[in-house]
Amino acid sequence: MDKLRVGILGLRRGLTHLGNFLRLEDAVVIGCADRIEHWRERALETVAPHTVPVVKEYEELLAMRPDAVVVASNARCQAAHAVQALEAGCHVLSEVPGAFRQREIESIVAAVQRTGRQYMLGENSCFMDFLRYWHKWIGEERFGPISIAEAEYLHYLPGTMVDDGGNILSPSRVKEQNIQGVRPSWRADMPPIHYLTHDLGPLLNVLDDTVVSVTCRSGPSWSEEAPLRSDGQIALFETARGALIKIMVTLNTRRPGAHNYRLFGTLGSAEWYSHEGFCRRLGRDREEKQGWERVDIGTAAADDDKTAGHGGTDFKTAHYFTRALVRGKTVPIDVYRMSEFTLPGIMANQSAQRGGEPVRIHQLRPGPFEGTDFWEHVGLPETEPEGRDYVSDLAQTY
Repeated sequence: MDKLRVGILGLRRGLTHLGNFLRLEDAVVIGCADRIEHWRERALETVAPHTVPVVKEYEELLAMRPDAVVVASNARCQAAHAVQALEAGCHVLSEVPGAFRQREIESIVAAVQRTGRQYMLGENSCFMDFLRYWHKWIGEERFGPISIAEAEYLHYLPGTMVDDGGNILSPSRVKEQNIQGVRPSWRADMPPIHYLTHDLGPLLNVLDDTVVSVTCRSGPSWSEEAPLRSDGQIALFETARGALIKIMVTLNTRRPGAHNYRLFGTLGSAEWYSHEGFCRRLGRDREEKQGWERVDIGTAAADDDKTAGHGGTDFKTAHYFTRALVRGKTVPIDVYRMSEFTLPGIMANQSAQRGGEPVRIHQLRPGPFEGTDFWEHVGLPETEPEGRDYVSDLAQTY
């Protein structure tokens, strides 16, 4: 096909997707939909120069016969909306987490197999630029085998109530202002570990691996803003290649938001913290007493548009999804990879409910995992910034 005809479902989070797809040369937005009037009115400002219809009902959008639908609706509805689009003959780019139950994931997989349409999980964190270097360095054996990896998703989300206008409110604000007609949001009782794709997905791609079992424990529920969910959960996954991956997710602890990632190799290690925006590296050729090297790689590459949502990763998600379909290729994070990113969080919560009992991860791929083709889409860097001594750099700061 010459251009991908795209429809956008959900105009709160989907407004970013709308803007990005409008910018793509090989895509054309043919319509967008949201049941909430406030979000439709806001979207009208974005689509005004493009004459894109904004409708209320999903069925109206599907009736426009788009080639692909971006599902950015309420997360509890994403699986059903994805299946509905697939059954209508559309490819799907779905927001995360994509599903809340194993049977929902199974229904999406079955719909893909039945319809022949493609499904991509819009896990934007996988497109952070520093991950390309990490995968390259592992392939060059700069760290030796990676025996342990870690990631943290720290995001304080006290807004667990929603009103009829789609506005997110904290329970304390509702009480203080005596706001009526509110209900719990989809995140109000969500097990935090369900929202682990921002952490697990990037690490699985970097390691070219998948997970086979998990044990998980839950923290208390002490937050007055989110009493229906645990203040945080920590999961320990075993991978198919024998490594361990530790994931922590907290949505209730008041602190600056962050993504943090660490690799522990037998001959070297690497770390990246979003609040710093650069990588610390100790390669196999560097002595421990020399300390870390600082390598200036971050969320976006030098030529990326950092304003395009989440440091440019939202635009990359739209770009690589569109390019794959226009070229007749498999999308970078297909339905089976989605199951390997999302299902482990669901199974981790089951482990936590059983007091940390180990739980096997169901494999929904038709055959054994033989490796990801993600890097064939994104590519690896040919050059890299020169590392410099982190200790000296730190000393200059202070």
